[in-house]
Amino acid sequence: MPAYLQKVDDYRTLAVGSVVRRLGSGKDQQGRLLEIRDNGLVLGNVIDLSAGAFAADAGLLTLQPEDAVYVHSTSFATSSKTPEARKLIQDWALFRSETQHQKAILEFVESAYSPEQILDFASSDQMKNVFVPVQQKLKIGRFVEKINVRKERIERFRQMIEALHDGKHLTYLAFIPRESVAEPMFYSIGTKPHRETLAKLEREEIAFRPNHGGHIKIVSATNEPRKYIVDAGSNEFGVGVRTHLSTAEMITDALAKLFPEYEFRPVPGRDAYGVEQSY
Repeated sequence: MPAYLQKVDDYRTLAVGSVVRRLGSGKDQQGRLLEIRDNGLVLGNVIDLSAGAFAADAGLLTLQPEDAVYVHSTSFATSSKTPEARKLIQDWALFRSETQHQKAILEFVESAYSPEQILDFASSDQMKNVFVPVQQKLKIGRFVEKINVRKERIERFRQMIEALHDGKHLTYLAFIPRESVAEPMFYSIGTKPHRETLAKLEREEIAFRPNHGGHIKIVSATNEPRKYIVDAGSNEFGVGVRTHLSTAEMITDALAKLFPEYEFRPVPGRDAYGVEQSY
């Protein structure tokens, strides 16, 4: 065992806040001690060193008779090696690029490891045991959390139409595909004009190229299903008050596919706009 690890014969003597490592039962795990229980240890920021991966924000390590428990003899608060170990993290290319996460990276590393272990990993070319768990914990780098663009787009528009009440309306942009295999897309930021709505849409991760625009107005929010009237009367993406009912029917058909729990009735022209005029 490395010199920075001290074997513990009675885990009940461990000090809360120590970095503890458990070896045995085919496992190699460590983390910061949060609580001692009769059947094991509750650790925070648990690292699976056998896999070089982040395991959990917190977890109970149930100890078996064959398990060996070790405690790190120093910490970032007490070790003379702290500046050297911290510099290794600060020199990491991802640390330098993730300026908004730098504090969180250091807090995680200093909670889950000791400086001597960081230096040991560096000398044995095993810094992946630090770099990978950091990315997994904070969802950065190779483990950045990807949004489901389709789900996000649908859910955001659902929230917009559900928020309507008492005859209020919203301005929407839509992409209605020519091919039936493609899916319609909708976007709104409230009652802003279509041109302003488009400018906002183009900056979104869920962006798409709209080919229709209009208004959706709620006519019944108290009874199920909720009922809306819908026009396609955008001047920017249509012909305004001269918009045919058939165009609005295309929109309501698309809305019904995405939100079958609601009832949408098409209206011609701009008949679904509310008190606030929007174009």
